[in-house]
Amino acid sequence: MTVTDPISPAEFMSTAPKAVGGSSPWGSRYAAELRRVFMEQAAQAPRTLQQHLGPSELGVECDRQVAGKIAALPYTNHVVDPWPSIRGTALHAWAADAFVADNDRTGLLRWIAEQRVTPHPDHPGTADLYDALEQAVVDHKFLGESSMAKIRKDPPRKYVVQLLLYGLGYHLLGLPVRRIAIAAYPATAGSLDGLYVWDRRFLDETGQVAPENVELLTTVFGDTDRRKHQADDLMGGRLTFEQIPATPDSDECYFCPFYRPQSARDGGPGCPGSTKSSGPG
Repeated sequence: MTVTDPISPAEFMSTAPKAVGGSSPWGSRYAAELRRVFMEQAAQAPRTLQQHLGPSELGVECDRQVAGKIAALPYTNHVVDPWPSIRGTALHAWAADAFVADNDRTGLLRWIAEQRVTPHPDHPGTADLYDALEQAVVDHKFLGESSMAKIRKDPPRKYVVQLLLYGLGYHLLGLPVRRIAIAAYPATAGSLDGLYVWDRRFLDETGQVAPENVELLTTVFGDTDRRKHQADDLMGGRLTFEQIPATPDSDECYFCPFYRPQSARDGGPGCPGSTKSSGPG
């Protein structure tokens, strides 16, 4: 709006979206303005703008999602809200500072936070934490209660792959990695009492990468090569997006950049995904 484009107070107040609220019409309108700043900043975050796939994405089971990202197709997801990502980014930064500060307090270089690693020449990434005392690679996950329950039961495959790739990256740097671990923090709870750690061995008894880890990593690298060929075919017009196999998942689809439920009805761009897709829990 400009000075030469006046708007009445009633029109101004009526523009407040129903998704946010306040104690008055002004409060509702102001809530929308605050939300706008958060949304626009989130859209410019390095993670949002990055073009290459990192370790956190290679383990996704859906060919369509990964091939679409490699091909840099336009995003169609207007459903997902960036708030969990904003919260996670802030908490990751706080956690990194906390572990670096612990080194200063103890005088020991136990923790390495936010280290760049390269488990695959084309897919580097930043690992959250390395514990030199336990020789463990740790990934922080700040989750709602339903997601916490899934970690306790059986972590999603993409989380396990992500950690294995970080472990491999540290291994290639020459640092010993005995275990990989997910540190799941109850982001929506009132205390840290629900903190839960899931772990898995990285090396076997002989000091080599454990066979089950080699098998999974080999599968992931093979999937990645195949998806790169699919992306080439997409960009070359030899395949359409809809011809790439999809693996709908009620948790994963909501966050997929190509999720667009309406495409099932109007035949427009995007992927309809899972009919049970919902927001983070």
